[in-house]
Formats: sequence, C-alpha cells, structure tokens
Amino acid sequence: MNDFDRLASVYDLDMGTKSDDIPMYVRHAEDVGGPILELGSGTGRVIFRLAKRGFDVWGMDSSVGMMSIARQHLAQLQDQMVGQIRFVDGDMRSDIVGDTQFKLIFIAYNTFLHLISRDDQLSTLKNMCQMLSDDGRIIIDIFTPRHRDLSQYDYHRKELPIYRGVYQDELTGKTYVRNDRIKLDLVNQLQIVEFIYDKIGTDGSIDRESHLVSSRYVFRPEMELLLELAGFNLLELRGGYQEDSVYDYHNSEVMVFVAEKK
Repeated sequence: MNDFDRLASVYDLDMGTKSDDIPMYVRHAEDVGGPILELGSGTGRVIFRLAKRGFDVWGMDSSVGMMSIARQHLAQLQDQMVGQIRFVDGDMRSDIVGDTQFKLIFIAYNTFLHLISRDDQLSTLKNMCQMLSDDGRIIIDIFTPRHRDLSQYDYHRKELPIYRGVYQDELTGKTYVRNDRIKLDLVNQLQIVEFIYDKIGTDGSIDRESHLVSSRYVFRPEMELLLELAGFNLLELRGGYQEDSVYDYHNSEVMVFVAEKK
C-alpha cells in the first residue's frame, strides 16, 4: 500500500470538484486529437471530463486504491462513454500502454512532483516520449516553487497546521475538516505534507486520520533541462491555465510546460 492508497478514500472530497484546469486540457485535446493518456490519473477527475467531450482517453496509475475508485466511477457511467475510457494499472516510470501512440499525454496538478528522484523524473519523461506520436504533445502542470512561499513555510509557520476547508461526504453524511502540516527540506527540494482529516459523525463523534505525501519540487531551468534530456522541445511555458497566461516567477502560482518530440 502506498501513500495514495491511504489517501484514496478522501481524495474526491476536496479534489473531485477541481475544474479550473479542465478547459486547458480540452483546448489541447481539440488541437491534436486522440487518443489521450493521463499518467497518475487518480480517481479520474480529468479523464471523465475529457471523455464527456467525446475523446478516447486512457488513465494509468500505480495506486490500487485510486484505481479502484476510478473504476467504480466508470461502472456508473452510460454505456457509450464506457467504451471511451480505459484504466491501466501501471508505473509511469517504466510501464508502456501496449502499442498505442498517443496524441496527448499529460500529468496533471503536481503529480509529476511525487517522483522523488531525478532519475525517476527523467525515466518518466523518456517513457512519455516513447508513447507519444510524432505529432503529439505532452503537458506537465506543477506549482512554482517561489522562494518567498518556501521561506514562509520553513521559517515562519514551521509545523503549524494550515486550515484547508470543510467537506461533506454525501454518501456517509460525515463532515470532514481538513488541515495540512508541511515540512520542507530546502537542500534536497523535498516537501512532506501531512493531510489531516477530522471526521465528524452525525452523532457528533470525531475520528482523526492523517496521510503523509512526499514530493520533490523542481525549478524552471531544471524542468527545461529534464525535458531536453528526455527528447523534447519546449513549445510553451504558461503561468496559468488560460491560453494567454504569461509565466512570471514572482506572480505565477503554477508552471504549465507544453512540449513536443524533437
């Protein structure tokens, strides 16, 4: 069982409604067509929305827990959409999805950063290059590691919990209060987040569960070098999900890298 197997049961409570990045993936999918592959597809947040737009989509993930929930969601869909979606259990660092050449391959919302070593990051990019069609493109969305933000967490907040919100589980009737505790290793560019969920039952009882998730953030020059070493040319770098989003280190919360084969 990995970190995300433990997180799977509560993942959709706060991430399932995230949709601000969906128009970006739709826009690129309309440009290049399908088939489309998402690596680290989780419970299918992006996959299902692309399928609703008529695209043939594949999702790969190594978390048994996440894939189990994704397949539960798939089983509830209409028959015609079921044929557009395929889930594959696999490791993005090494596994290949058959002989399929994909027009669009993406890793959404910081998932790439859960590859802790530089070797794993480079192996994943090379794997993407192998599965990408000659006229396709890849997208990687990660947060901007701004020094002011990193210093805030490291020096000022220390290990104080950060309130993230209250979520309602409609199936169980339980209310979840989420707080995060962040630890940073600035030398090795490591971030360890403890997701803390206080589950409040209908009888007022409180049950706490917590999940540790590690990531290794990367800076712009490092990511550009990794893409080059893996066989890609950088097409664009955006500072947001809009088509006209200009990247600016001081003001952009995200870095969206779009690349093609050399």
